Amino acid sequence: MKTNLMKNLVIMFALALTALPSVAQTTKLGHIDRQKLMLLLPERLTAETKMQGFAKTLDDRLKAMGAEYQAKVADVQSRADAMTQTEKDVAVREIGELEQRIQSAQQKAQEDLDKQEEELLKPMVDRTNAAISEVAAANGFTYIFDTSTGFVLYYDKGEDIIDLVKAKLGVK
Repeated sequence: MKTNLMKNLVIMFALALTALPSVAQTTKLGHIDRQKLMLLLPERLTAETKMQGFAKTLDDRLKAMGAEYQAKVADVQSRADAMTQTEKDVAVREIGELEQRIQSAQQKAQEDLDKQEEELLKPMVDRTNAAISEVAAANGFTYIFDTSTGFVLYYDKGEDIIDLVKAKLGVK
């Protein structure tokens, strides 16, 4: 939904620019589907393979923790009738602590996976950004829009109004 809103805003912006004759004469708009471009990069396959290997390593660790948890629960259940209340309380506490460790490990694994993805994608993003900027500058484009996300990837000769907006908001 947010992406559709962004795309609609970009389209409205582009239409507004072309509707103004004086602006349209100096404004050259372009667009690219960056996701499609990224899929075409040869280094993508290497990055994808590394990601899958890293994800498998993390998944194996989580599965081992899950097996430990299942074994602990099965052990406690099999001995429950012979256990004292204190032993049951200790076992329940240990199982709860193990659940928390598993939950923490799952969260950490997701963070590590996200970080790994960012590290592997960054060189490709930087390379495509440089190419987009070079092509845009060489061909006289003022704005380049990413049709896969609705973001502006390149701009030239635009006016940055951040200082005016900061002043309006009373922000330094």
